Amino acid sequence: MEALRFILSYSGYVGTEPSTSASGELQLQTKQGLITGLTPISRHVVSHGTKKMQVSTPEAQAQIDEWLTWSVTELSPLIDDKLFKLNDHLTTRTFLVGRTLTIADLVVCAVVQPAAASFPVAQTLHFANLLRWCDLILNLAGTDACSHFSKKLQFLKPCFQEPVLQQLAPPPKAVDTSAKPQESKKGASQAVATPPQAPAAPEPSASISVQPAPAAKKDSGTGGSKSSQEGASAKSSAAAAEGGSKSGSKSGAEGGKKGGGNATADTKKEEEEAHIGLLDIRVGTIVKVDKHPNADALYLEEIDLGEEKPRQVISGLVKFVPQDKMQGRRVLVVCNLKAAKMRDVMSYGMVLCASNDAHDQVDPVIPPQGVPNGERIVFEGFPGPPLEEVNPKKKILEKLFPDMKTDAGGVPNYKGAYFMTSKGPVTSTIPNAHVA
Repeated sequence: MEALRFILSYSGYVGTEPSTSASGELQLQTKQGLITGLTPISRHVVSHGTKKMQVSTPEAQAQIDEWLTWSVTELSPLIDDKLFKLNDHLTTRTFLVGRTLTIADLVVCAVVQPAAASFPVAQTLHFANLLRWCDLILNLAGTDACSHFSKKLQFLKPCFQEPVLQQLAPPPKAVDTSAKPQESKKGASQAVATPPQAPAAPEPSASISVQPAPAAKKDSGTGGSKSSQEGASAKSSAAAAEGGSKSGSKSGAEGGKKGGGNATADTKKEEEEAHIGLLDIRVGTIVKVDKHPNADALYLEEIDLGEEKPRQVISGLVKFVPQDKMQGRRVLVVCNLKAAKMRDVMSYGMVLCASNDAHDQVDPVIPPQGVPNGERIVFEGFPGPPLEEVNPKKKILEKLFPDMKTDAGGVPNYKGAYFMTSKGPVTSTIPNAHVA
């Protein structure tokens, strides 16, 4: 019903509300009669809605019909093999058919949205093309249409890094050496040569490179003119002192009135200072591993983390690590993530893996031998304690992932700080990789 309401809202169809038959089939009563099934209803509401979709050629219409049929015959139930087929088709395409939005995009997107919205972090790169397309269709449909889905599509998107532009100094003016010597007006026999003018010096402002000002660091003050630094420091110190006294007195007054002031300040501080020490990463051993009952690409694992009983964790590693290689494997688990339901099964953590840029190699990182289950990973320069629970709305993982990498030797690190245990750093089988 969510899928049909999404299509009805986008098309601007005005008519009777859809319903469900006793057998659970969608149906819509129209002037022409009763229509049943998602695809026939979608055709009707799109053709009778306020937003018309023009099809350019008969060949395009045939392809749209194929996709609508496929959405009914192949996407029920939603299994990973069918989603991978859709993901591969979208590798070089913006829309399913042609260069514009069609009813095929609306119907297929509406059908797969619940599965796409439930992908664990480890699967987002597996279905990168599908997620990119689904995100586009949902944005084109608009907020009102998307409001009918109970779970929103959320995933980490790459950020565009704007290059730093530099203003180059203009080249010096060329000297005209071909000028003929000027003769005196009185007709003197000797010609007086005009000396060439020196090239004009560029203006001082033209040679200055336009770059962003460096971020202020604690206890740093070397380099540059000492007098200018001292003057700037004195001014900023005075301003900070004045602002600090005002803000301090104001916050103190507000804190006295409202008991939750300190909690709000701590929350803002966590958001501004997100670092790897906020994660509770522990060493564990996989004591049991099975295929996920509702997803072909997911493992359902029980991991001994030194707790009273093994912890249930779901990982998207079926296509990368054989099941017998997962059994008994030593891994790192992020333990303070909010529990999440993945394809109707709860997961209470995330296994950290290294993956290459193409994401065709994925392998769990490896703790050293002899490290007991439950030992917490530490990072030099990023002390704990970890958060009790990582709030997904604060996007802490998304802020940390870009700096979690392996070096040329395959050793994982965060901003140069290794993942350390009592027996040394953890390792991986993939050099120069991402860790997530």
